[in-house]
Amino acid sequence: MVMYRNLLLLCVLSSTLTSSALSQACQRDSNLLKTQQLLSPAPYYPDSPFYNLKVACINEPYNQSVTVLVPDTFTYLGFKVPIQSVSIALSNAILNYPAGMVYSCDPPNCVFPALSLGCILLHGTPAPSNQPDTFDLGISVRVKTLLGEVPLVLPRDINPDYHYYLILREQGKCQVSTHALEEPFSTLWLMPNPTPGPIYVEAFSRRGGPFRVEVFDLFGQAVHQQLVFLHEGENRFEVEAPNLPAGTYFVVVRDDQTRTVRRLVRM
Repeated sequence: MVMYRNLLLLCVLSSTLTSSALSQACQRDSNLLKTQQLLSPAPYYPDSPFYNLKVACINEPYNQSVTVLVPDTFTYLGFKVPIQSVSIALSNAILNYPAGMVYSCDPPNCVFPALSLGCILLHGTPAPSNQPDTFDLGISVRVKTLLGEVPLVLPRDINPDYHYYLILREQGKCQVSTHALEEPFSTLWLMPNPTPGPIYVEAFSRRGGPFRVEVFDLFGQAVHQQLVFLHEGENRFEVEAPNLPAGTYFVVVRDDQTRTVRRLVRM
């Protein structure tokens, strides 16, 4: 009987540890291989002013996967240099990080070879010592080349206008949905932007189906609507609003669950 109880306890403990490990698994966004964007989720930048990291709350568990597509070359001092790998330190590589938060990698050594998808899992429970704030995170990496290692901070060293903003709220202020909704698009671009002529949307959709496209002016008035049917994967369609006057607009692509907004400048 004692052996049975010990065996049962071992099974329960093993199941608990396995469930915990699975819940902390880093989820790669393989769509980067097709879109050739370097980071997922996409950073904040002026033409797409959205905070794409999940909101965190003090004293509440958090996790967010960040996927890095490692190219085979990068430009350094005006020259294209072959990349062998990109790595991050096993600790203290996330800059401006809330207290209580940690990170891990897949692979566990945090070394991502060229032309691979590296995955960084931001997780942990923000400590009560934190104040609600917006944290401008940086990921300190080292790019290994034949000429030596080059230190960079992502995402700002890709583009100085790129930011990973993490919103930290008070305990209990995180919105919890009864069902998790995955963002429908890994990328969505208005091309060209600004534009004096036709407006095209290029989107890589994670799911297919009907979407409504709406254009709003700065006063929130709808100036155009149309329905489109998107399929999973790459999509390109025209926003059929040729008579828009010059100005700034917001283009919304939505279904019955989510919506994605982009800013448009009409010349």
